[in-house]
Amino acid sequence: MNEVVVWFAPGAVLGSKESAEDRTRREEEHQFIELTLHELGLQTALSEDLEDLRLMLSKVEPVLLLTELYDAGGWEGWEIIADLRERGVFLPVVVISGGNSEGEVVAAFEAGGNEYLKKPLHAGEFKCRVMNLLWLTGHRRGHETRLKVDGLVLDPSRRLVSRDGNSLTLTPKEFDLLYYLAVHLGEICPRGEILKHVWGYHFQADTNVVDVYIRHIRLKVDKGHRNKLIHTVRGTGYVLRAPEGVETD
Repeated sequence: MNEVVVWFAPGAVLGSKESAEDRTRREEEHQFIELTLHELGLQTALSEDLEDLRLMLSKVEPVLLLTELYDAGGWEGWEIIADLRERGVFLPVVVISGGNSEGEVVAAFEAGGNEYLKKPLHAGEFKCRVMNLLWLTGHRRGHETRLKVDGLVLDPSRRLVSRDGNSLTLTPKEFDLLYYLAVHLGEICPRGEILKHVWGYHFQADTNVVDVYIRHIRLKVDKGHRNKLIHTVRGTGYVLRAPEGVETD
């Protein structure tokens, strides 16, 4: 069963105060958030008021609480979070803020928040911050598998890479891209899909960022090796391919 994120989104409270444009923007944000969480293998349980939130947290054991707040420091829901933590239940809280006050960030952390994001959300940042919290709280360990392809070893639990026993130094995004290709070993990965799953772009981005990162990774992974692992599929994208007769795991 997928892990659950409780999502406190009191959008209905705004009601008639919202313009049609604001309502459309909020709906698009919600679709984006839900899609991103589902891509991470997370189910969402939506709550729109505090009583419903209290009841929901008594029935499910979420791995994360996502809150959309306009006054993070003054949110009454912090009492619910404090009560859980007093009982030994640590529930990490991500605050998504629509507020504009200068002290909003500090207020959110002082009240009990563990991450803070300001609207409008950036897809890649949102995904990374959620994943980081899940890793820190132990909910993602073991979900990704150690991979080996012709002497190339990727260990996601420690984010280490080596080839033929020699350690390679990759940036976090380079590791994510290489791991994505390794998971899809032998499959052609279009640039658009790479942007979507590695960078979190949910639109057709006019950028050569994938090509730039592939160039950097090739210098670290393939340079000096007879067997090249990363191959270009002209006009489409890239593929990580093991040489014939080479075992992978």
